[in-house]
Amino acid sequence: MSARLEINLDECTGCRTCAEACFVDVIRWDDEEEKPVVAYERDCVWCFTCEINCPSQCINIIPQMPGQSVNPY
Repeated sequence: MSARLEINLDECTGCRTCAEACFVDVIRWDDEEEKPVVAYERDCVWCFTCEINCPSQCINIIPQMPGQSVNPY
């Protein structure tokens, strides 16, 4: 299982919260651009810590699950 990480860099304020919150090192900090970069997208464990803690709300974690989605209703 993996996830697609979307970061709206236009709305990012450069606070580094996402890079500091990511304990599996999926999001790293680009010192030259002063913005986050998704370094290891496949290693995302869907904790949503970066998305929840982003003060600009510019991060979106989209889980990628193989197979057909089932609607329980």
